[in-house]
Amino acid sequence: MGILFEIRYKVHGEKREEYLELVKKLKNFYLQNGIEDYKLYEDDKKPNEFTEVFIFSDEASFEKFEDDSNEEVNNLLSVLVSELVVDQKVKYKTKNLVEIQP
Repeated sequence: MGILFEIRYKVHGEKREEYLELVKKLKNFYLQNGIEDYKLYEDDKKPNEFTEVFIFSDEASFEKFEDDSNEEVNNLLSVLVSELVVDQKVKYKTKNLVEIQP
């Protein structure tokens, strides 16, 4: 069963470049630590409103992701939320794949 994990937030416009550099570091960590698929999207009508999308093949992979952060990643995430995200508002969603048989 696949799992989609989604994180949405708006970044301060004047901090956009700092944000993109930070996300580049996070993406490198994620890809080196078994994340199967990671994408960053920006809303086409709302500049600086971003969605991070993670795809996991199963529950075990998702749980490993939740458990495998280190101090560097925790510090980056702390900077992201406390300094770059507008009003420190972050929305999380977890969705399970629904298999439809033909």
